[in-house]
Amino acid sequence: MIGSRAASAWRRLWGSIAFRLTLNYSLLAVFTTIFLLIFAYGKIVDVLQTQFSRQVTLTTHRLVNLHHTRGHDALRIEIGQLLSDQTDIDAEMYLLIGAHGRKLAGNLDSFSAHEFIRDPLTPILLDVVRDGAPASGFLAIRRLPDGDTLVVGRDIHDLKEIKKLIGQAVIAATLVALILVLIGTSIFRRELRHRVEAIRETAFRVGTGELTRRIPPAPQDDEFAHLRYDINHMLDQIETLMNGVRNVSDSIAHNVRTPLARVMAKLHKIQNSSHDEAALSEAIESISDEIMSLIGVTEKLLLIAEAESGVRRQTFQSVRLDQVVDDVIDLYEALAREKGNVLMHRRALNHAGLWVLADADLLAGAIANLVENSLKYAGDGASITITTFEHNGRAILTVVDNGPGVDARHLARLGSRFYRVRPDIPGSGLGLASVRAIVTLHGGAIRFRNAKPGLRVDIEFPIIAKR
Repeated sequence: MIGSRAASAWRRLWGSIAFRLTLNYSLLAVFTTIFLLIFAYGKIVDVLQTQFSRQVTLTTHRLVNLHHTRGHDALRIEIGQLLSDQTDIDAEMYLLIGAHGRKLAGNLDSFSAHEFIRDPLTPILLDVVRDGAPASGFLAIRRLPDGDTLVVGRDIHDLKEIKKLIGQAVIAATLVALILVLIGTSIFRRELRHRVEAIRETAFRVGTGELTRRIPPAPQDDEFAHLRYDINHMLDQIETLMNGVRNVSDSIAHNVRTPLARVMAKLHKIQNSSHDEAALSEAIESISDEIMSLIGVTEKLLLIAEAESGVRRQTFQSVRLDQVVDDVIDLYEALAREKGNVLMHRRALNHAGLWVLADADLLAGAIANLVENSLKYAGDGASITITTFEHNGRAILTVVDNGPGVDARHLARLGSRFYRVRPDIPGSGLGLASVRAIVTLHGGAIRFRNAKPGLRVDIEFPIIAKR
């Protein structure tokens, strides 16, 4: 029972990404620390061994020089004095073996030292007997000119103790580090869970439909505070989009329902009444116009949706803005002439062409919508002027007519879906909305203002090159 509870608690802990991340990085830090401690341990031991070897080598050279300068007896006396001065008596090792293998001086028992002579002189680790007790030490063995053998060494008992202490310190540090890792991991997991709890709660509430719910600001200005700000900003955008979709849906339902109701009324009238062939043909034609109007509304809504989603941006290429304007004018010039309107393009003389990155069809559609809007609302005999020029590294396009213009209270809402300044004039209220969506898709900006008289539309696009 206890084992199953422990296993269940461990599964819950391991299921936490905060726990796993913290544990993994903490273990990485612990193992890195252990590696560094072991590396330091090895280096310390090497330094101590090198120091012991150097001391043994220096002492050996000094005694050999003493033998060369003062002779055999002086060396025996010196070894005796070194062993009697009570300095490092527990670590010093000396042995002088005669040419016939007899011990002459020292605190080591005689052994076959000549078998371990190295040239050049290099201390080696050997097990020996010192004062009747076994010991281990670094020993330097040297054959003297008179046939004697000199052994100088240092007991490594202190070195073993130091190595033992360092090893125990490494083990203790590792255990403490592991305990701290577990404690720190639990604390970090609890703190992280506390920090994300408000985010999870808000996400759940938004998912249930509370679009106005926001994450409370964090007391500290850290990464979580920035995350909260970004999520709240995203939620603001989502709420705006949802409100826009709701408004558009309501507008679509309202604007589509009315013509559909008219179509149904006319169909019922035809069905329930007897009409001659001319009246029936007229009714069918009227119904067809209503249906074509609905198709037009649907196409404009699809165009606006494509523009706002950015799908058409993949077809962008270098386009001459002034050339697109010329093509639109060629298309509408005859219609304008029939209504007595003057349609002209005025271009600046200081450039050979305004090149923009655009979808030529969408760009032409936006300009055509502006021309149609001017032809519809400016009235017969009006003048419509399209101007293209460069200003501050931007391509500028203006459409100005000298018609009655628009009241100032309507200017801010021009370009909104289904917004119509003159409900008495047939239209869907989507023309300028599609223009605004296309301009935004191309990274441009649009502004409506009174030309006094008439309406002025200013559009600017980024220029990509001058050719």
